[in-house]
Amino acid sequence: MTEPRETVARQLRRSRAHVGLRKALEGFPAKWAGRRVERHAHTAWEQVEHLRLAAEDLLAYCTDASYEELGWPEGYWPDGSAPPDENAWNESVRRLLEATEAMARLVEDPEHDLYTQAPAAEKPTHHTLRAALILLGHNGYHAGQLVALRRALGDWRPD
Repeated sequence: MTEPRETVARQLRRSRAHVGLRKALEGFPAKWAGRRVERHAHTAWEQVEHLRLAAEDLLAYCTDASYEELGWPEGYWPDGSAPPDENAWNESVRRLLEATEAMARLVEDPEHDLYTQAPAAEKPTHHTLRAALILLGHNGYHAGQLVALRRALGDWRPD
């Protein structure tokens, strides 16, 4: 029987139920990251930066006793609709995937109690497992939006 830790960590790394974040981002042309598409609320840049900010925030929430909220909604969305350059796009994608991987490693760590209240949390039900599940759902939701955006841009090539 698979441990819940392994299951959650595996899902964070690569979903088996849907495309998953890594696959949704793989090969996305940086030059299209700021393109607006009719009937899509956000550009790829806005979504990736939003995902990165949220992932890094959830990780900090679980590990940093001096954690401070970013402020909703402004703290969780970028200022502009396009990355300043290709390096900014690549850096945002890299940091998003790193933060997601760091959460997976935290969940897997047998020394880390998944149910202990997060260091800066005000409620005892705010623990690592809760944060990991929020990240998993959030990443999955926006991965679907990224795939829909790529389809609208004519850039989606499923396996």
